[in-house]
Amino acid sequence: MKSKKSAPLPVLEKGQLWQTKTARVEIMEIGKLLAHYRYFTDGQKRVSTTLTRVRLIQEHLHVNCGKLIKNDRLKARP
Repeated sequence: MKSKKSAPLPVLEKGQLWQTKTARVEIMEIGKLLAHYRYFTDGQKRVSTTLTRVRLIQEHLHVNCGKLIKNDRLKARP
């Protein structure tokens, strides 16, 4: 019997911006179990920050083929 080996879940860090099939997900804060994130759909300018488990966000990004993109909103501070 063969066991199915799934792809690893994405590693989340503060400030990441992920593009999925339907929306963008920006990671605001990350902890051991919980994460603050913003979920943008087309045309939205203001979005509230939501708190949920890290594992749920990782699974959502995995299932919806999330790709890490450059976040221009965050600039490196000296």
